[in-house]
Amino acid sequence: MADHDNTERYLALAEAVVGAFAYVASLLEDLPLPITVPDLVQAGEGEPTKVLVGLNRARTLIADEPISHGHKRAFERMMLDWFAAYETLALVRLAGPAPWRLDVAEYALERLVTWIEMIENDELNDDES
Repeated sequence: MADHDNTERYLALAEAVVGAFAYVASLLEDLPLPITVPDLVQAGEGEPTKVLVGLNRARTLIADEPISHGHKRAFERMMLDWFAAYETLALVRLAGPAPWRLDVAEYALERLVTWIEMIENDELNDDES
C-alpha cells in the first residue's frame, strides 16, 4: 500500500512541477524585459536539457531586469526551488519514491509557490534575502 501511495504522490508532484514551470515561464514573460524559456511540455522527455539550460540562462538574465533587488532575488530563488523539485523528482525516477525524496520535492514546490505569491502581491523590497 505504501508503494502505491508513494507512486501516486510522485505522479501528483510531477504534475505540479510541470504546472509550476508554466507559471514561472509566464512570470518571466511578464517582466519589463520579457524572458522566454523553452516549453517543458513540448520538449518532453527527450529534451529536458534544453529546458533546464534555458531556465538557468533566465536566472542570469534576471540581473539585467529593471526591477528591485528584492524581486531579482525572489525570481532567482523561485527558479532554484523549481530546479530542486525537478531534480529531486528525476532522482525519484532513478532511485525510487522514498518518502524523504518526495518530501524534498514537495517542500521545494511550497517555497516556489510562496515566492510566486510574494512576486505577484509585490511583497518584496530590497531588504529581502
